[in-house]
Amino acid sequence: MNEEPRIGVYICHCGVNIAGSVNIKEVVEYVKNLPHVVEVRDYIFMCSAPGQEIIKEGVKKYNLNRIVVAACSPTMHEHTFRNVLIEAGLNPYLLEIANIREHCSWVHSESREAATWKAYTLIRVAVAKASLLEPLKDITFKVNKNVLIVGGGVAGLSAARELALKGFKVYLIERRPVLGGNTARLGRIAHTELKGKDVVGELLKQVVDNPNINIYVNTEIIDVSGSVGNFKIRVVRQPRHVNEKCNLCGECVRVCPVEVSNEYEFGLTKRKAIYLPYLGAYPPLYVIDHENCTRCLECVKVCPRNAVNLAEKPEEIELNVGAVILAAGHEPYEPLIGEFGYGVSSRVLTLFQLERMLDEESPTKGELKINGIQPKSIVFIMCVGSLNITPNAYPYCSRMCCSSTIKNALVIKERYPETNIYILHKDIRTYSRGDEQLYLRAGERLIRFARYREAPNVLVNPDGSIDVRFFEETIQEEVSISADLVVLSVGMKPPKDIDRIRTIVKVGCGPEGFLREAHLKLRPVEAATDGVYLAGTVTGPKNIVEAIDSGSAAASKALTLLVKEEAIVEPLVAVVDDERCSACSICVGICPYNAIRIKTYEDRRIAEVDPAVCKGCGACVASCPTGVMQQFGFKDAQLKSQVLAALYK
Repeated sequence: MNEEPRIGVYICHCGVNIAGSVNIKEVVEYVKNLPHVVEVRDYIFMCSAPGQEIIKEGVKKYNLNRIVVAACSPTMHEHTFRNVLIEAGLNPYLLEIANIREHCSWVHSESREAATWKAYTLIRVAVAKASLLEPLKDITFKVNKNVLIVGGGVAGLSAARELALKGFKVYLIERRPVLGGNTARLGRIAHTELKGKDVVGELLKQVVDNPNINIYVNTEIIDVSGSVGNFKIRVVRQPRHVNEKCNLCGECVRVCPVEVSNEYEFGLTKRKAIYLPYLGAYPPLYVIDHENCTRCLECVKVCPRNAVNLAEKPEEIELNVGAVILAAGHEPYEPLIGEFGYGVSSRVLTLFQLERMLDEESPTKGELKINGIQPKSIVFIMCVGSLNITPNAYPYCSRMCCSSTIKNALVIKERYPETNIYILHKDIRTYSRGDEQLYLRAGERLIRFARYREAPNVLVNPDGSIDVRFFEETIQEEVSISADLVVLSVGMKPPKDIDRIRTIVKVGCGPEGFLREAHLKLRPVEAATDGVYLAGTVTGPKNIVEAIDSGSAAASKALTLLVKEEAIVEPLVAVVDDERCSACSICVGICPYNAIRIKTYEDRRIAEVDPAVCKGCGACVASCPTGVMQQFGFKDAQLKSQVLAALYK
């Protein structure tokens, strides 16, 4: 593009978000004198329909061939303004955004002079780069119509159901030996008579018999290559060692000599190395825990149907899909030994352990007894593992703890009306209408709420009795409560293998370790990586309803890709100067996406970038010793012009 740059600059007030701190009139006068600037206009909301018309009219009237919009973050409205350029007859990549809201007016809201000066600089830098912009063409790929869903909890099941109903083929993988995730282990759900496994059961009815859904349990993802519309996935399925001949007779369990903590009962009981995770689980087969199995062969000997095969090996499977939905769930927070007396006294339980004890199908048959005695005084301590109440706690609210705590307190009151129940909290967050009713009912049932300033101190006395001491903020006094049972209302934390998953799939995470959506408001349930979608608690704490809705939302978003014949990707990728490349291979080793390879072309070895895989991170450009690797939209000359414009007025 050799024509003389004719740049139009359009400055947004963003209501008072920008105009409240930046002197727009002064900025307009300043920008008029910048090189290659032909038109400068300002408007209260440049992203609005009238604002967009101003840009289109300017392109037509002044024959503009490049556009600079000084407004909010490009994350917010770059796509909007690119569409404006298309409608005006310009290439959409002849646009540069100057972020004078987040980078300027908001951070200098107390100094109008500083905000205005910085707006000069940011727009000057944008104009300098805009003069060197080149027209680019979107990259297109054929879309594979299959979908991979990682995680078989309620979010993953919900997503699988929605996609299969629309006729798309789904591969659903789950690292555990059964589907259902954490929900399957929960007791009665608030506001209903349903249990967690009932909710899972209803979803399973719509999933397991659907011919469009292929289910792989005991399976983990190990590699992802390709890009949006055409991912190549490698997964490994660990052997179950028990096949479909199993009729759940239980003979194998009876003879197994191994006992380990039962994670499906939150450690309340032991299980054998061969076991059924829970009654009603899918698949309805026993499974052998190969990490704890001693290969004694006793289960093989007693099985009347020859359903046990210890010779099975892991199986690697390759899948081709157009989209990936990550619904890997969460882990319950596990208190440290000694934290609030946990692991020191049998009278200190987590909220999930209490839920299991209150379930009629649990080992206790729903009886709440500690060492054979029904507790008369119960203290719930809220936010254990959340809101930074201890040094190792996470900073966020886990959302479901308040409602779940109050629900279980009410269940105890129904069964044992004489029990004294205390709920110690930093604050109560029953944020839905139904949950607020739980809070009001708890007050009516004389469940006592007390607000602490610092984390309560749980003292386990030599005789086994427990005292809970804390400073009560409402009455401004130190309080001590003698408790027969202390329940720690633990929250959620990221799943233990989240770092491995995000590294393989190339998605980002937030500071707490949960996966991060591309934009919470504008691109929810989407990862920054094209073609990858996020569902359920993998992005942060949610209750069951929110997780199911999130799975449906991720499926709907994936459908917007799958219904197309071609996927479109931004062309802001790396490119090699074939004439000068020396094939040093530095870029090959440093590329985090495996998008570069060395090829032989006319007896010369040169680097080649796969635009379908390249994500435009720029690592190869920065590492190239000769400068022959460049990136469209961020070429060295363009960046240099920005630096010089920033340094010199």
